[in-house]
Amino acid sequence: MSQPSASDPNPNPALLLPPEIARQLQVASLVFAGTTAVLVWDILHHLVDDYRLLFEYKFRLATAAYFVSRIASLIYALGFSLFATYPIPNCQAAMIIFNCGLLFASSASSFLFFLRVRAVYGGRPLVTWIFGFLWVCVVGAAITVPIGTKAIKVGGSLCLVSKVPAYAGAAATVLMVNDTLVVLAISYRLLTNTHRDNAGVGERLRAFFSGANLHAYSMAVFRDGQKYYMITILSNTVTISLVYAAGVSAIYHGTMSIPNVALTSIMACRVYRNATLHPRPRGMSVELSATSNSRSGPRRISVPLNQSTDGQVSSVSDVDAWKAVPPAGDVAAGIPKSEPV
Repeated sequence: MSQPSASDPNPNPALLLPPEIARQLQVASLVFAGTTAVLVWDILHHLVDDYRLLFEYKFRLATAAYFVSRIASLIYALGFSLFATYPIPNCQAAMIIFNCGLLFASSASSFLFFLRVRAVYGGRPLVTWIFGFLWVCVVGAAITVPIGTKAIKVGGSLCLVSKVPAYAGAAATVLMVNDTLVVLAISYRLLTNTHRDNAGVGERLRAFFSGANLHAYSMAVFRDGQKYYMITILSNTVTISLVYAAGVSAIYHGTMSIPNVALTSIMACRVYRNATLHPRPRGMSVELSATSNSRSGPRRISVPLNQSTDGQVSSVSDVDAWKAVPPAGDVAAGIPKSEPV
């Protein structure tokens, strides 16, 4: 079969590329399209939950971060799907705009976990300053991607990534460090509430990684953090490896960043939804009605009950934030607390 030439009336631009470049572009476009499909499915699957968060719950800063993460990650994936398959007049401008999706999605997803760890520690100033600084580092590292990545036009209309500088890998590296410290801090805080003085070193380590002896609510928070971390640590590792891999095409250098941002957003938003829409498992609290002479009518008193993973119920507070049980919708970033985030 003869190869098309530039003089053909409607040539396929991909056929004008060298075979190896065309193959790399095809692989990248399939990755981008698959990532976009997963994001669209996740958004449609949780459309009812998103509606509830937007209209049935008080709109908070965490809610804004949730929707920014969802929308920005979709723009990022959809934008690069178009970038790899559709003729774009200005490739470099499109590259900068689409990479801003990474900046906003990563920043918003990390901000959700900043609010989460701050809530777990009851808003302690030291914890707020440390993890606030880490979040600023995540934002600063993400800025390197739209600034440093370069694109060129080939075949007359197609856009290709021509350069992904090594320092752009800082976006995934700093994000991974931040996620690691956040998960470790939350796990440590939850486990110290069930710490036993006579436990040995081996038992303490086993409890740290398995969540043994945690009550039901804390176990749910602990497991959500583990799932998020295990998925994102693998995704970030692959992304960092490709960015710094020698002898790999510039097209492949940044290919994994799109599914990496999408997975991080999906998991972070899942954790936030679970904590906000399902703040307490069944049996964690009972509501009592008490008569009152006030004109406001009966008072409702919520008494928290801690249910351990073996089914036992105790009246000891599981998390410090349980000292004051707020109404549904006052749960921000994972832990009920008396002060708004």
